[in-house]
Amino acid sequence: MLLSNVTFFDADIKAEHVNAASSGELKSILNSIVRKHGRNQFYMAKVTGIMPSILVRSELEQKEPYKPLNDALKTDQHEFTYSDLNGTIVALYCPDYMDGLNTAGWHLHFLSDDGTRGGHVLDLKVQDCVLELDIISEFAMVVPNRDSFNSKSLATDMKKEIEQVEGK
Repeated sequence: MLLSNVTFFDADIKAEHVNAASSGELKSILNSIVRKHGRNQFYMAKVTGIMPSILVRSELEQKEPYKPLNDALKTDQHEFTYSDLNGTIVALYCPDYMDGLNTAGWHLHFLSDDGTRGGHVLDLKVQDCVLELDIISEFAMVVPNRDSFNSKSLATDMKKEIEQVEGK
């Protein structure tokens, strides 16, 4: 089952010379902007510039029957640490009321400028970066219409598993 969040990025907020010593510190900076502009909106963020250090993970391709992500990460993920890379962090913020349908809060991914390295961000250090945010006040959701989706039980509370996967 493929899940994605897609938007046409249109920066509403911009800050230059952003520095953060960790992913937690970057999320604090992003959260201060969210508090100022509205916690119940969706946000996409781009952080571009040099990453003195960044730790990312990537999962191996999965085949049917698909394992839950928290199980797949126990055996099928690789972690990579990179230094002094230019690239872009793309982050999605979902408001708390979306918890259960999507992961509430910030979810960060990284891609190097040359397109050869990236993944889900576990930790980072950013230096003198440009931060742009797009406030997204509407969304459309499309669900697959096929047996594998329609027959799957989605009523299970996955909060604990999601917190494990997201490192919260």
